[in-house]
Amino acid sequence: MYEVTIHQHHPFNLDPRVKIALMLVISLIALTGAVSGPGVFVRLILLCIPVILCVLIGQVKIGLLFGLLIGIAWYGEAFTYLPQHQILTLLIFIPSGIVTRFVPPLLMGYYILKSTQVEVLIRGLETLKIPNQVMIPIAVMFRFFPTIREEAAHIKDAMKMRGITVAHAWHHPIVYLEYRVVPLLNSVIKIGNELTIASMTRGLNLKHPRTSLIRIRFTLIDICFLVLTLVLFILYYLI
Repeated sequence: MYEVTIHQHHPFNLDPRVKIALMLVISLIALTGAVSGPGVFVRLILLCIPVILCVLIGQVKIGLLFGLLIGIAWYGEAFTYLPQHQILTLLIFIPSGIVTRFVPPLLMGYYILKSTQVEVLIRGLETLKIPNQVMIPIAVMFRFFPTIREEAAHIKDAMKMRGITVAHAWHHPIVYLEYRVVPLLNSVIKIGNELTIASMTRGLNLKHPRTSLIRIRFTLIDICFLVLTLVLFILYYLI
């Protein structure tokens, strides 16, 4: 079978292998990063990479909003210390630490979901020799969350048509929760099974190498982001 190159919809839509590498590095730095010393500035640059990527693909509001949140939390975690008010310091330090450790990886995941086609992601995982036991769940989950979000919106619209609004949650919270959760759980089970069957129908569970119409390759932008991230990663642990 002939292979064809799939052109990116946006020049800053990085190679899926680069996205995976950035996700691993950013998650590691975010979760285990120190909050003192010169390394905090390198950590800030790494934490802002998802913000930059979101802005570059057109998600400006999301990128700037979370960038401001990460910046404030980073400053509160690294430089806020009130010797006379230790409780106030903890009230600033703990929420700031939660934001700097979990928001950047989540934002990077948002960027990957918004900018990556499932077929391209699967092809990238195949080139990395990822086993099917890992690749199939990732492919299913990649389509799972957007589909569930759409299904939840449909359930909400159906409830509005029947006159069931958020105001009912104050008077009948258990009934309102049942109306929202039970149909969603049924949809989750059904959609999960359908996506798994669809993945296997496309041959993701085959043992021998699959042919593909998609050919991915590194571009100059991919190399620049990858080298910059690795340099900052090494620099962070050296200084």
